[in-house]
Amino acid sequence: MEKAKSILWGIILFIPIVYLADGVSLVGYFTTNITLNWIFVFGSATISITLLMLLDRKIQKTSPSQKQQSSLLKYLLMPIIWAIFITVINLVLNNLAFLPHSSENVLQSETAQLLKGSLRWPMILAVCLFGPICEELAFRGVIEHYLSKFFSYWVAVVVTALIFVLLHAETIIPSLSLFIFAVGLSVLNKNSGTLRTSIIAHITYNVLVTILVMIQL
Repeated sequence: MEKAKSILWGIILFIPIVYLADGVSLVGYFTTNITLNWIFVFGSATISITLLMLLDRKIQKTSPSQKQQSSLLKYLLMPIIWAIFITVINLVLNNLAFLPHSSENVLQSETAQLLKGSLRWPMILAVCLFGPICEELAFRGVIEHYLSKFFSYWVAVVVTALIFVLLHAETIIPSLSLFIFAVGLSVLNKNSGTLRTSIIAHITYNVLVTILVMIQL
């Protein structure tokens, strides 16, 4: 009965958690006023990060002092290398003519349009810093740790990665590389003992992708 209640609460809280993960990226969605968008980015990030950290800590029932220490290699270098590797894989796959690709031009996407408009800097901050932090706290933090209470580690990792990919709806090839990236983030966290590892990898990946998009604008 207690397990069923916990699962029910998890389902109920799923949508709010997803909003906390991606809400900060809604730059320009409600208004085009630059000042209001700056307020939205910082306000949304502050609320999301605080709530997600508290929820994750409650699920794990641990304090930061209980986490193991990480070496520089595990904590900093490996996540950066992993992000660069996935970025290169994406570039290679996206340039193979025989593979299926989305008909939508990435340069015509809503994000790309914002990156060359007046809301460029709020968008960059949201995509390259606050977005990755919120998403890692939500997916590799809250969702994965919650699933780990009911399933094995690998089941929790795979299900979390699948949810992550589905919410970033892409065509088959980008989805595959994104799935591999997401699983790798979980493995990096397990080896380092801290979510900061996947946060660094996610920030690095988003920065690289943003730079590549802006170069083409």
